[in-house]
Amino acid sequence: MATKLENPPIIAAVDLGSNSFHLTLAKHEHNNLQIIGRLKEKVRLAEGLDKYSCLDEASQERALECLAQFRQRMSGMPIENVRAVGTFTLRKAKNAQQFLSRAEKTLGFPIEIISGHEEARLIYEGVAHFQLTNKKQLVVDIGGGSTEFAIGEAFEPRLLDSLQMGCVSFTQKYFSDKKLSKRNFKKAITAARLELISIQDIYLREGWELSTGTSGTIESILEICRQYEFEKDHITLNCLMDLKQRLIGMEHFDNIELSGLSEHRREILPAGLAILIAILRTLKIEKLFTSPAALREGLLYELTGIEQPFDIKERAIKGLLSRYHTDVEQARRVNSTAIALWNKVKHDWKIDGEYFKQILSWSARCHEVGLSINFSKHQKHGEYIIRNSNLSGFSVPQQNLLALMVRAFRRKFPLHKFEVIENDEFRLKMIRLARLLRLAVVLNHRRRDISSTNINIKVDGETLNVVFPESYLDEHSLVSADLEQEREFLEAVNLPLNFY
Repeated sequence: MATKLENPPIIAAVDLGSNSFHLTLAKHEHNNLQIIGRLKEKVRLAEGLDKYSCLDEASQERALECLAQFRQRMSGMPIENVRAVGTFTLRKAKNAQQFLSRAEKTLGFPIEIISGHEEARLIYEGVAHFQLTNKKQLVVDIGGGSTEFAIGEAFEPRLLDSLQMGCVSFTQKYFSDKKLSKRNFKKAITAARLELISIQDIYLREGWELSTGTSGTIESILEICRQYEFEKDHITLNCLMDLKQRLIGMEHFDNIELSGLSEHRREILPAGLAILIAILRTLKIEKLFTSPAALREGLLYELTGIEQPFDIKERAIKGLLSRYHTDVEQARRVNSTAIALWNKVKHDWKIDGEYFKQILSWSARCHEVGLSINFSKHQKHGEYIIRNSNLSGFSVPQQNLLALMVRAFRRKFPLHKFEVIENDEFRLKMIRLARLLRLAVVLNHRRRDISSTNINIKVDGETLNVVFPESYLDEHSLVSADLEQEREFLEAVNLPLNFY
């Protein structure tokens, strides 16, 4: 008798967007992604940003109410089957971390804030997997606070960008009086074209064969164009200009009546239209087709394991090392020593999770990227490079942690820098990892392969004791001198180091 196959697990993607929050539920069956449920709530998070770029209490309450609903739909799901991300507004909000503490408790799952570059990559992943094409493809996604762009072939993106123009933010800036005037449209289109100048030349040089738009704004505009007997499967500039004239004739937001337009899109349509006009003009797009897939589908495809996030991060790290001409042999040595040290203390210091091993390994391999700028203070140069690079697969907090580790790998220990980590236990674990990285660097100063098997380390609270084979330090006086200096650096911040 054939055994009955178990039902595939349900996976979930949560998108905390600037205009709406989305929950998408799916199953991965027969190598296909089957969407089994969607939930969307208009939260208008971007409207809650005050003049100091802080989220007001009203917008936070709307967001928390929505997340409480999402939690009910995801009840009982294991944490590894859910991925929740925040985008432009949470990238911009200065009180984002305080809000995330409340949001994660309400949702019941971790929430990552992703960079614009990572958002563009995930959008491209979603579109590329959802509708396979052998054509080189441009993907455009107009969100509430930003617009993402990507060019790629098959599943590999070549260019990724995020521009600060969105249908909610542009509504606030250029249509705040709710008037559908030529002047307001001109200001919005001009502002969008000025943003697009930064990518225009490189995108036109790269070129593409197929233009694909995604997101509710673009899908809504296509549906309106269909209703007014324009092309059924794509958007053209003629259609957009006709729609613009119809809106100008209506004079005010309260008078907007268009076939195919849903009520919740009414107030953001003019700004979204202005942005799309600028995109088609600047990038010389004749036909813009649409895709129902976007960020959430990209998250789901990665959750299925079709492409593991770890593999994406590995490619990003290797690309960073190549770009800054890092000595890969030295990176390998320090990484090997750091992991060997970690294995000796991981249980006693409670840093035995795979997450901590990965952070330590990536920082060990990247610790010298700042040398490409200058040897002096290259730990600070490295911090800047990592914090401001586009690292695919990394969330903003993960990238900042990696930058912090590189900042801490030499000279004075920047204990104050770790204060940005709010959780006391997690902060202590990151400090411990940084100490292991520093020790691995010290032991590899001669840039030669060493054996760490005979080097024992033990911990007693925060005291780190390093025990070498007999006469080792006498035979390696430079290592002894380096360790003495390291002990002084650590004693200055009450982190004891002993070596024998």
